[in-house]
Amino acid sequence: MKNIPRVIPDVKAPKDTSVEKDGIQKVKGHSGHKGKQRGRDYGVRKRSTWEIVRRVSVFLVPYRWMAVGTIGCAVISLGFAFVYPKMTSYIIDEVIANKRLDQLPYVMGALIGAFLLRELFNSLRIIINNHFEQNVIFDMRQQVYGRLQHLPVGYFDQRASGDLMTRVIEDVNNVERVLIDGTEQGTVAVLSVAGVLAFLFAMNPTLTGVALIPMPLLMGGALIYTLTAHRRYRRQREAASAMNALLMDNLQGIRQIKAFCQQSHEDRRFSDRSHALRLGSLGIMKAWAIYSPSMAFATSLGTGLVLWLGGRMVIQGQMTVGDLVGFVLFLGFFYEPIA
Repeated sequence: MKNIPRVIPDVKAPKDTSVEKDGIQKVKGHSGHKGKQRGRDYGVRKRSTWEIVRRVSVFLVPYRWMAVGTIGCAVISLGFAFVYPKMTSYIIDEVIANKRLDQLPYVMGALIGAFLLRELFNSLRIIINNHFEQNVIFDMRQQVYGRLQHLPVGYFDQRASGDLMTRVIEDVNNVERVLIDGTEQGTVAVLSVAGVLAFLFAMNPTLTGVALIPMPLLMGGALIYTLTAHRRYRRQREAASAMNALLMDNLQGIRQIKAFCQQSHEDRRFSDRSHALRLGSLGIMKAWAIYSPSMAFATSLGTGLVLWLGGRMVIQGQMTVGDLVGFVLFLGFFYEPIA
């Protein structure tokens, strides 16, 4: 019994100690109890987001053509999606209004063809993007594991095995998702907003000005959510890492835990870690529960104002029904990436 793992607490320590040996402050009780968790101090200096992105973006360089293919397919798919509002406007104003039954099969065939090509390029984008993601994950995980093998033994004395597993498995996936999905979606979003805005101004500058009224709400809400999101997600990831570390160490030292009859104590420790993870997850969900409906209301407000003014313009003969419908459909492409 000389080599007892770190997971075995000091039996002389009080049961309600507020700070565990690994640097995590316990959260007492369950939902009705108060407590605060502080993150682990690994002695690593904080880095800015841009510095982190610059350091890990080198993993994208060997697969730059996959990145180009992914973004290219996304842009082409978006281009075919723009066909839908224009074709709908044409069908309403030219085919249905003029009762051109002979043209209906051709325009519907063109519309279905646009849908087919949009989903075809979207499928190709998903295939390329999946290979891109897995290649980057493989390279990052190999380098992280190789780095761990070259670290001194003292490094591992201060860190739980479960926490290191979390970094190699979960954190690598999160970093990759920010790099690849964030870059792709960000590029497509910027192109989508710019392209749709050009279409909207070309169709009706007056309605476009009305559609831009909710923009301060959308951009302000997105900015606030983005600038505060990292704290919530960091808290949740630290809690998940702490729970994984405790679970890993306890499973490895289960014989010693049973030998010293520490099951109840370890149950309380695991409950504290699980409760901290629950609080972290609820913090993320609460912020999203406020942000998402708020953005939806702002976009609905813009759509309502457009329909209000656009309806008056249709009644007064300043625009056609098809143009109004097409404008509203384009408006969805405009608001979605901003929100």
